[in-house]
Amino acid sequence: MRQATAVREASRAGDYGKVIELVRQDRRMTQAQLGGAIGLSQSAVSRLEKRGARTYSTDILAAASAHLGILPTLVGLADSRPRGHANGDDDVDRRKFLGGVAATAATPVLAALPDKAGPGVGRPPRCGCRHRRTGGSTAPHRPVISPRP
Repeated sequence: MRQATAVREASRAGDYGKVIELVRQDRRMTQAQLGGAIGLSQSAVSRLEKRGARTYSTDILAAASAHLGILPTLVGLADSRPRGHANGDDDVDRRKFLGGVAATAATPVLAALPDKAGPGVGRPPRCGCRHRRTGGSTAPHRPVISPRP
């Protein structure tokens, strides 16, 4: 690209319309051709390119950068391309592997646990209150839940 420095400067300044204009001109494309490719009129492309450092529609920036073949980061968008690891591993594969390791490590521990819990498990606890207020007097302790035979 002949105007790479100007493109970088416009991108840093937030003038993404200028970035699109410079790249479009470098590709020897007219405003009407770019507009037809991304669904805008020629006058809308002209307004986009002369907008300056203002807000832009992310859909239009994404369409223009994709059609012109420029990095989305040059027009203020996040790069949506997946980033590979240097060793070729994928995050999903790593998660599956670590999940399998955790399951394998937990199997002997879970196998050592007793099948049934000890006595008293599954039975509601005995609850009671020592004193119950009844109109200013107190009643003696009595269980709220009766004990099972």
